[in-house]
Order: sequence, then C-alpha cells, then structure tokens
Amino acid sequence: MSSREEILKKWGGAAIILLVSLEFVVFPWLDWVERSKTEILNARTFAAKQRNVASQYADIESKLAELKEQTTLYAGLPILEKNQDPALLWLEVVDAAVARVEATVNNKVPQRAVVINDDYSAFTGRLSAVGEYNRILNLLNELENISEGNRVRQVSLYQQRARQGYVTANIEFVRVYRTK
Repeated sequence: MSSREEILKKWGGAAIILLVSLEFVVFPWLDWVERSKTEILNARTFAAKQRNVASQYADIESKLAELKEQTTLYAGLPILEKNQDPALLWLEVVDAAVARVEATVNNKVPQRAVVINDDYSAFTGRLSAVGEYNRILNLLNELENISEGNRVRQVSLYQQRARQGYVTANIEFVRVYRTK
C-alpha cells in the first residue's frame, strides 16, 4: 500500500465520520434549536395577548355595567304588537300630550319607521302646534320622556308680530319602541 492510499483511508474515514456526525447529530440539534426558538416566540406572543385581554377586563366590566343600565332604562319602552301600526304608537303619545296641555294642533304628520336593530325601532313624525308660550313649552315637556321612548328631536319656534304671546312650534318627534 502506498502512502497515498493510507492518507486517503485515514482522512477519508475521518471525513465519513464527520459527515455522518453532521447528518445525525449536528443538523438535528440545529433543527431542534430552531423549533425551540419558534415555540418560545409563540408562547411569548400568546402570553402577551393574554396580558392584553386581562388588562381589558376592567374596561369590559364597565361596559357590561353600562349595558345593564341601558337595558333597565329601555325596559319601559312600548312593545309593538305583530299587526299593530307603529304610526298609532306615535299618534297616541302626541294626542295624549296635546290633550293634557290644551294646545292647538295645526298638523300631525307621522312619517316613517326606522329600524335600529332586531329588537328596537323608532317612528318619526312632525307636529305643528300653536298656543301660548307656556302651553307650547309644556307640550315639549310632555313629549320629551326618554324612559318611555319619547324624544323631541328638533324644534323651531315662530312668533308673529300681530299675535304677541302666541307661538307656532314645528316639532320633530321620535317614538322608540320594541318589536316582538
């Protein structure tokens, strides 16, 4: 055997041992290190999200309390029966308020129903009334009762010079109700 063959066997065996150790020891260890880094990064991301949710817990509790308060506020709203016209709910409130304050109504115009969500809707309309300032202000006070779903959305007052003490009020009135 020549010296060249001996060197080749000696270094060739070492090269084979090195390649086998790289294939079965070093490369799997590097893959394991990379997987471990990814798992640690995912765990840190998950923990950060959990901390974020935990920090928002107080805010969620306050929103829940506010929602419960709103629900009790809207518990007194009228319920629209299945075959009932929402314009009648609107007209009932307007007629009752006008009768209590004894104002003169020139015009009542129920306009349209607006769906708020699956449970609530609103009906809007316009009302034109004439009377003394006190009666018109009392009419506005009678119409404005949010706990029963009544809301005066817009008011314009006009007084003619020839009729001092009397005012014409154009009122946009909204009635909120629950649907079944």
